[in-house]
Amino acid sequence: MNTSYNWLGRTTSHTVIKIEPTGYHLETPDGPAFLPQKEVSEQLNEGDEVEAFIYHNYDGFLTATTQKPLIQVGEFGFLRIKAAGDKGAFADWGLPKDLFIPHAEQLQPVQKGERYVMYAYVDEQTGRIAATTRVDRIAKDTVPDEDRAAIPEPGTEVPLLISRKTDLGLKAVILTNPPLSGTLYQNELVRNAGPGKRLKGYIKQLREDGKIDLTLRRPGYDEVRAAAEELSERLDEAEESFLPYHDKSDAEVIRREFGISKRTFKAAVGALLKEGRIDLEENGIRKAQ
Repeated sequence: MNTSYNWLGRTTSHTVIKIEPTGYHLETPDGPAFLPQKEVSEQLNEGDEVEAFIYHNYDGFLTATTQKPLIQVGEFGFLRIKAAGDKGAFADWGLPKDLFIPHAEQLQPVQKGERYVMYAYVDEQTGRIAATTRVDRIAKDTVPDEDRAAIPEPGTEVPLLISRKTDLGLKAVILTNPPLSGTLYQNELVRNAGPGKRLKGYIKQLREDGKIDLTLRRPGYDEVRAAAEELSERLDEAEESFLPYHDKSDAEVIRREFGISKRTFKAAVGALLKEGRIDLEENGIRKAQ
């Protein structure tokens, strides 16, 4: 696996070195890449610079496109599998040639039609772009002793990409540089948290075993205030600004939907009601008009 390429599989600037009736040859460190005429909106001249994504076509030749793929080398994405068989699997990344996932780079055998979090890289043996669903190899699941001082402090806000479900809850890629991996426990989860979801989270703690615990709520922040703001946001998004939850709703339903206790839910509803931001109805709450 090679993560050091800075041009192959990434949108970067390239110089036009030759022009043909059907397109342009762009300069790359590995030789020219062909950019079809239909990919550009105006005529280019030799010496012009153009932003393009470089990859290999089905015949193995370097090809350029001005399209932006769903994932680039060095990035994580949530892609649908178009085919899976004896030679490996192929994911749709928005380009004519599908993205290859070798068998050895599949955490578990992927299934056609399903979507998985994966990481794009340049294979050292073939020099081609490929992907892996073994994202914990890139976003380290355990932080080595020598790297622990660089881990963000507890309470630090970090961007997360949920990668997969576990018996404890969810694994998440922490999209820092370098990327890390952490765990969101079952009691931290909300309804819309699942593989492929991008969320704002917080470092909860770096454990003695080198693993990172995460939370979706800012540590030290008033939990009732945070829950009230989340309820308000959910009402803004809900059909007719109504949510079918109230003080008699089952506590497990509340936890599953909002990731909070029923006690916190009732306190948050009370706070919004006091501020005149919601109205209570027989079967739920509605945003005040």
